[in-house]
Amino acid sequence: MHFPNLKAIVFDLDNTLLDHSAAEREAISKFLPAYYDEPSIGTIFKEAPERFLAAYRHWNERLWLDLAMERITADELKWQRFALTLRDLVPEFTEHDAERLGRDMGRTYLELYADGWRLLPDAAETVRALGERFSLGLITNGFSEQQRGKLARFGWESRFDAAILSGELGVMKPHKAIFDHALAELGVSAHEAVYIGDHYETDVVGALGAGWRAIWFNPARTPRTENRADRTIFALSELLQISA
Repeated sequence: MHFPNLKAIVFDLDNTLLDHSAAEREAISKFLPAYYDEPSIGTIFKEAPERFLAAYRHWNERLWLDLAMERITADELKWQRFALTLRDLVPEFTEHDAERLGRDMGRTYLELYADGWRLLPDAAETVRALGERFSLGLITNGFSEQQRGKLARFGWESRFDAAILSGELGVMKPHKAIFDHALAELGVSAHEAVYIGDHYETDVVGALGAGWRAIWFNPARTPRTENRADRTIFALSELLQISA
């Protein structure tokens, strides 16, 4: 896997190095039983938790896009993703009750989510090995406290030469500005860097739009009719073959 002039390798965090999806699922499975007695929705929580998770993921992704476009605030995202999920599953659920439970679920979810943080297979070894040959960076969307907490959990506070968090910079992927900021922090040019992430639109399209080279991490082997990534990998260990 040859990338001429490569000096810096920059990673996404969630679902690229850290198993966000598993932590998300675990947190939701833990808090749903607390709402089994709620009128209208308790039965759905008990009998169809996968419906709740699927609806939540749909609204969560849409609201993160709204946040990136500055149509909502971070605080609104934290509860609206649950309120909209509730109204999606039970249309007759009132807006007032959806907001009430959405705010409660939002707080509980963030507390439980941290309990499930685990690295993906080969993440620690790959980061360590590449750090011996290249400058390393991180660009991640997310709430600053959570993302900093993840780095601390795995002893990665100083592992990356630049860690760019959208919650601190005020700009989110796929905006070019967040990629430009990473280049400035790393002291390299776009043609000397490569970005690795699992989300095609946010990570691959975002990086390419900023003039970078991009590697799509696609462990699920999700098919695409168009794949503009410079490389597609299915396991992080494949990155050990990268060369400049």
